[in-house]
Amino acid sequence: MNHRQNTPTATDGVRSWIGQSVPRIDAVEKSLGATQYVGDMQMAQMLHARILWSGVPHAILRGINTSQAKEMPGVRAVLTAADLPGINRYGLAMPDQRVLAEEKIRSAADPIALVAAETEEEAEEALGKIEVDLEPLPAVLSIEEALDNSAPVIHKGGNLFQQTTVRKGDLDKGIAESDVIVEGTYRSQQQDHMPMEPEAGLAYLDSTGVLNIITSTQYPFRDRRQIAPALGLEMNRVRVVQAPIGGGFGRKDDITTEIHAGLLALTTKRPVRLVYTREDSLIGNTKRHPFLMKYRTGASSDGHLTFVDADLYGDTGAYLSLGPFVIKKAGIHACGPYHVPNIRVDTYTVYTNNLAAGAIRGFGVLQAAMAHEAQMDKLACRLGISPVDFRLINCLKPGLTSSTGQAMNQGCGIEATMQRIKDYMTTHGIVFNRAQLASEER
Repeated sequence: MNHRQNTPTATDGVRSWIGQSVPRIDAVEKSLGATQYVGDMQMAQMLHARILWSGVPHAILRGINTSQAKEMPGVRAVLTAADLPGINRYGLAMPDQRVLAEEKIRSAADPIALVAAETEEEAEEALGKIEVDLEPLPAVLSIEEALDNSAPVIHKGGNLFQQTTVRKGDLDKGIAESDVIVEGTYRSQQQDHMPMEPEAGLAYLDSTGVLNIITSTQYPFRDRRQIAPALGLEMNRVRVVQAPIGGGFGRKDDITTEIHAGLLALTTKRPVRLVYTREDSLIGNTKRHPFLMKYRTGASSDGHLTFVDADLYGDTGAYLSLGPFVIKKAGIHACGPYHVPNIRVDTYTVYTNNLAAGAIRGFGVLQAAMAHEAQMDKLACRLGISPVDFRLINCLKPGLTSSTGQAMNQGCGIEATMQRIKDYMTTHGIVFNRAQLASEER
């Protein structure tokens, strides 16, 4: 197989890749199954690790008894928060997560204890011998519950972490100029990334005393900044190696196995591999944010948008991860690729006892798109305009400004895209009539 046949040639010192079929440099290795992921890696005297998750959304942690687990065959370490040598905090937007739970459980994904054993089966069996004393607390499982004044407080400071705003033009003027106004309330669900490779890490101490962590991660240097303080190490005593990633999609932006595997390696002085089961991955990884979105959108009789008035509430779960940035970005994109002269959009980052939400492809934009595109269809129906033509009238074009006032002078391809769609529909005899539009709105 000649992998160079489609590779572009240099022209005047510039290599052009556009419009070319360019082979991935790792394609052959992966297609032949030769790529070594962390779950494939072995080291001499390597131990296998497992995590005991809380399994409850909200509780007081009264006590942990690990004595039976420590006596199990093959078990070399059973650790809780009391065994952590550094700071029991980490996180991306802010360090609001615990390496191992102490005092309070805030999510079913809170890790309570770690086990390292000679085999995965021995580690799993030891988990069942750990006794945990939990006092259940009322769980806050929706945005509405979290914002109720009587709701239990998940973190000090309250359940509303952040509010951001987008303002443009004069909202009252936009409302007054509207011939048609539509309203809608929209909800999006939690969604999992489901990469083929679950989260995994292999930690070991080298001959110089440096803790090496080979891990499936999207951001090794940011990982190191969180690992070192938690393990009580200087930054130059931690080395993070990015292994081949069998799918990330944003999930592997966050700390997953790194601190836990590293802690067990420091304690046992042996290599420790921690590979999530699929169940672990579904419990322990961040999700796409569920949103509650309330919209009012107006247009004039000639089909031009006049205003957008919206509130977007993002459920970041028990911990922030990158939630504040995801939810803020949803607000910035709340009007879509359309020119809207008058805008009021507020976003709210809300803590609940649900599983934590964070980065995932689209980064808040997809949730907002569901709402603003539904509003566009409603307006097109009320005005009796084809949804495609309505979008062509209002899409951002060079010289117009986005919701944040940025002039669209380049990289503005929505008009050409919509025109291609319209041309395709015309060629294939696809038309919208008023009956169809009314049916779509219903």
